[in-house]
Amino acid sequence: MVAVDFDQLTEALAAGTALSGTQLRALAHSRDLIGLGMLAADVRTRLHGGRGTFVRIETIDVTGRPDDAAVEVPAEAGEVRFTGTPVSLEAAVAAVRAVRATTAVPLSGWALDALVHWGGSLAATLGALRAAGLDAVATARLDRLDLEQLRAVADAGLVLQTVTVGVPSDDDVLLDQLEQLRAWQAATGVVRACAPLPVEVSAEQPTTGYDDMRHVALARLVLDNVTHVQAHWTRMGAKLSQSCLLFGANDIDAVPARDAMPHGPRRAILEEVRRNLQAASLDVVERDGAFAERRA
Repeated sequence: MVAVDFDQLTEALAAGTALSGTQLRALAHSRDLIGLGMLAADVRTRLHGGRGTFVRIETIDVTGRPDDAAVEVPAEAGEVRFTGTPVSLEAAVAAVRAVRATTAVPLSGWALDALVHWGGSLAATLGALRAAGLDAVATARLDRLDLEQLRAVADAGLVLQTVTVGVPSDDDVLLDQLEQLRAWQAATGVVRACAPLPVEVSAEQPTTGYDDMRHVALARLVLDNVTHVQAHWTRMGAKLSQSCLLFGANDIDAVPARDAMPHGPRRAILEEVRRNLQAASLDVVERDGAFAERRA
C-alpha cells in the first residue's frame, strides 16, 4: 500500500493542481478515512463554499397512467420526476406535456438505460421527450452507461441529473468507473451530479459504512468536472445522508415534496433534512431541479 501525504495533496488541490492517476489510486487504497474525508470536504468547500443544498421531488409514476389523469404539482416541489414504464413513447410524451402545461418547475424523467429499451432510437426518444417539455433525464447507472448515450442526451438539448453506481465494487473498479465518467463528462458536459453509493446491495453482503464514506470522498476527489456529489434521501435515509455530507457530498436529492407529518412538525421530513445539513456545518439552501436556489 502506497503511503499518502495528505498535507501535500491538500496544498496541490488548493493551488488548483489536478491529482494524478497515481495519486488517486493511492487514495483509493488508503485506509485513512479521516484524512480522505477532510481532503474531500476541502474540495467541496472550494466548489460550494458553505452551501448544502436539497431538492423536494414530486414523483409521477406513468405505469398504467390514464391519458386523462389529473395533474396536481404541489407548491413545495422543486422538481417533478417521472418514473415507471409507459405503455408507449406516445403515452410518456403525453404525460410530460400534460404536466408541463400546469407548471414551470423543472421536469426530469426515467433512467437512461430504461429509455434505451423503449423501442426506436435513443435519439428519437430523447428528442420527443424534450419537445414535450422534459428538461433532464433523471438518472443513469454508471455500470450501464456509455459515451454515445451521453452524447445523445447532449444532442437532444437535455442534461442528466444524476449518475449513480449500480452495484458494490472494489476500490480499483470504482476508481476506473469514476475516471471514465470524468472523461465522458469532459466530452459532453451533461452530468449534473453523481450519487456514488450503489443502488443495488445484497442483504447477505451489505456494504459497510466505512467503505461507503471512502467511496463518497473518492468520488468528490476524482470528479473535478461534475459539480455536485449527492446523497439520496429516499434511498439512504437521514443517518447515511448526513454521513455523506461529512465526506464531501454537498447535495441531498429526492426529498419528498409531500409529507403528512405523522409524527408532528418537529419530525417532518423537511425539518430533518435541514437539521442534517446544519449538523454538517453547512448553510441550508433549497434548490430546484435546475440547481437554482428557491426563494421562500
